[in-house]
Amino acid sequence: MDAINKIYSSVSQTVSTLSAVFLGNPLTKDYDIAEHIGSAGTEFVWKIYTGSKRSTKEPASIFVFDKKQLESFTKDEREEICENIRRGVVQLTKIRHPQVLTVQHAMEESRDTIAFATEPVVASLANLLGNTTNVSNMGLLAEYKLSEFDTKFGIFELIKGIQFLHDEAQLVHRHLCTENIIVNRQGVWKLFGFGFCWSKRAPGTPVANHYFKSRLLGNPGSKWTAPELILENSCNDSTDIYSLGILIYTIYSRDNIPSPDASCDLYGYKQSVTKLSNQGPPKLTAIPETLRAEVKKMLSVNPQARPILQSLIQISYFCDNYVQCLDNLETLFPKDNLEKSEFYKRLAQIIGDFPHRVRLYRILPLLVKEFVNCSMIPFVLTNILTITASCTRAEYMQHISSHLRPVMLLDEPVQIMLIFFQNLEVLLKVCPSEEIRASVLPLVYKALESKSQQIQELCLSIIPSVVVHLDKSTIKSGLVPRIKTLCSGTNLVSVRVKCLLCLGQLASKIDKWVMIDDIVSYLPSVNCREPAVIMAIVGVYKVSFTTDGLGIPKDVLACKVLPHLFPMTIVNGLSLQQFNAIIALIKEFTRKIEEEQGDKLGSKTSISASASSSSLQDKQSTPQQSESFGGSSSLGFGGSDFYSDFMQSSTTATSKAAPQPVQQRPISSPLQLKPLQAQTTLNWNVPPVATTAKENSIKYNLFTQQQNSNTMQNRTKDTPLALPPAPQPAIAMPMMSSAPMPSNMWMNSNGSSLTTKKLELTSPANNNPYGQLQPLIPTPSQTSQTSAKSSASSPMLSKEDIMEFLQK
Repeated sequence: MDAINKIYSSVSQTVSTLSAVFLGNPLTKDYDIAEHIGSAGTEFVWKIYTGSKRSTKEPASIFVFDKKQLESFTKDEREEICENIRRGVVQLTKIRHPQVLTVQHAMEESRDTIAFATEPVVASLANLLGNTTNVSNMGLLAEYKLSEFDTKFGIFELIKGIQFLHDEAQLVHRHLCTENIIVNRQGVWKLFGFGFCWSKRAPGTPVANHYFKSRLLGNPGSKWTAPELILENSCNDSTDIYSLGILIYTIYSRDNIPSPDASCDLYGYKQSVTKLSNQGPPKLTAIPETLRAEVKKMLSVNPQARPILQSLIQISYFCDNYVQCLDNLETLFPKDNLEKSEFYKRLAQIIGDFPHRVRLYRILPLLVKEFVNCSMIPFVLTNILTITASCTRAEYMQHISSHLRPVMLLDEPVQIMLIFFQNLEVLLKVCPSEEIRASVLPLVYKALESKSQQIQELCLSIIPSVVVHLDKSTIKSGLVPRIKTLCSGTNLVSVRVKCLLCLGQLASKIDKWVMIDDIVSYLPSVNCREPAVIMAIVGVYKVSFTTDGLGIPKDVLACKVLPHLFPMTIVNGLSLQQFNAIIALIKEFTRKIEEEQGDKLGSKTSISASASSSSLQDKQSTPQQSESFGGSSSLGFGGSDFYSDFMQSSTTATSKAAPQPVQQRPISSPLQLKPLQAQTTLNWNVPPVATTAKENSIKYNLFTQQQNSNTMQNRTKDTPLALPPAPQPAIAMPMMSSAPMPSNMWMNSNGSSLTTKKLELTSPANNNPYGQLQPLIPTPSQTSQTSAKSSASSPMLSKEDIMEFLQK
């Protein structure tokens, strides 16, 4: 809450201060006044505010002279001071030149203020050198630092501006000082303070007595004024040369030349300027060596000994590649395309060495002017993207974005799109996500539809960097379909391979089912005759399979992927390494199918086994009933069909939860079936078995052991065990020898007192009609008597059981 109160009080104070300063001035009708940023003019009589025009929101700077500063002067002195102020603004409004401050709105005067609006400025040069008199906000000035290039090119611009005044405007400024040099937002040094200029157009007009004699507010100081103007009341072009020398010395030494005020000590002033002319200033070594000798000449007491402006521009100090380049750039626009193209090529080699502020505020505005000339766009675009690389996101959006958007929509010349994609990483770094979707993404779409192979490949290589800034719906509906269209439509192997690699690189940016439905399902339709394309497809499959959060379901692997991969293994042209890579991927996919499907079937088997176990326990609960009908079954327990439980599928397991009463079937009632012949074709279409034959056999042996154990417990201990006669061959297995086989293949013996039955194997030549049956199902006994005798110790089923099983 305290912070809000502070902000409120600060805003309220600012508003009240502005209202007091601009009270009644007509300029406030057209401009919104904001912040006090600097001061200018002799003795800093002008306050500089930021502002904007209300109708167009165009930024501006507002210069205000507050008449309250004149309260200590007489009425005549106040009028004289105001007249000098008005004369300077009127003269400034008449002059139009790049090195002269531009006036946007003419002077407006009220009872308390004189104000006018200019182009946006930073402050006066005196403010930037550290003199902050009459400045309330120091934040903006503290952030602005003059570089060596700023100083060098600023002095170069001042010389050109003074040369224009002398040659074109026919004016002598007579008041050059750091307070009357204004630095605008672009860093250009501008001339200001024309209140005491003298026109050369009327040579008969005498030079008025200099204003230093009456120290009024805003009058020039003697330390900046040429000696001939003070001592001899004469004025010419060299008068400004002397003031320029003092200005250059002050900039580099950051100190004023020690000189008495001529209005108070004229004799001391004469001695001071004579010593300065002979010995030079005390800190002359602070000036660069290539400029030092010229500055000493400029400070000569003799006007004829001072250099002319034309010779100053040509000294080695200003014959710098960067100074000459920037100077030529400002005059390049009207020249022919050939000359401009050569210049922009040279500029691209050195543009990175300019200070960032110079590139952004001085060079960039001159380059974007060439966007009206399409043939020049490729030459300037490279330089603009170099400037963009050093910009912050805010600087890009404020100064560059609005200029590049229309260029991104151009189709010709084709080099434009090529340059954009060569430098797209730069744009992605400085563009917010909204700007990428608004300007960069349409450029990507256009490149994917281009006919140029180089542009297509560049675009495909940069797409993985673009999708980081896109939402998943845009990728799915906009980007992926265009990549697939290009992949299917191109005849170039390199482009097709890059399309596939690009789709694979999208795996981590999209959802699982988008990857499966839109990309994995699309791959079988790709023409894959070349090894490079084949390996790209294999790579996409592998990325889709191994990327976290994705994966390929086993049904897609079995039905789509593997049928697509197998033919690839026999394509001519594959190397051994490529072939091994495909085979390894196939094995990996097959292993996944084996594991998942095996686990699924294993879970069903456990459910079926539990249901079968409960059914067997229900049957064991009535052993007496089973023994009473022992003669009717070869297994020795009730007439229930054991194999109906043993062979049924898992789908019927739940139906055994409530077992039905056992139906008795006497032996004397034979089944009404036709006798089976050896040639008869049997129908073995049985319900599917949820478990394997081996597992069923193990379960059957366990059950038989339990049944025999129950039978043995019911018998008398002293009753001798009557061994039944040896049974007939029970199982017919083709291609097997007639050697005896242990009976524990079917049933394990239950104790040592029970003699183990051996099952003899028959050869395929035997005409047993059951010879083709699987070993899981035993053959019926020869007679019911043998079956009855062996029912207590043999697990063999009767003929009636087998017939019932076959009937089902």
